[in-house]
Amino acid sequence: MFKKVHVFRVKPGQELAGEIARYCRDNAISSGIILGIIGSAESARLNFIKELPGKYVGKDYAGPMEIVCAQGSVALKGSELIIHIHIQLSREDACWGGHLVEARIFSTAEVVIGELDEQLRRYADKYTGLNELEAAR
Repeated sequence: MFKKVHVFRVKPGQELAGEIARYCRDNAISSGIILGIIGSAESARLNFIKELPGKYVGKDYAGPMEIVCAQGSVALKGSELIIHIHIQLSREDACWGGHLVEARIFSTAEVVIGELDEQLRRYADKYTGLNELEAAR
């Protein structure tokens, strides 16, 4: 199933999704499961789906916040690398979760990706208006 498991750190001030995409490009990962992310964020933007096809609303959050957990996928849409992450963030008084647009790291983010043997792909779904995952065959 997994060709290799990658474990790496995103450092303070770096943008989480962009650094994951950079790591995947640098290590030729085009298919994988983001098994987990923990750490902290100084700021984040999450999207929430409101209606179909593909209508989102975004919300910004200020930290510092804990990254309680996150998971997702690494896939190709044509030749474009797509990183898709859902994340849960918390402070002492609140907890939020949603589709990660971006997050600036506060102290650290520990990322674990299981690289797959088979290629995951995404395609534009007319009904949802989203880039839906197509399982490896």
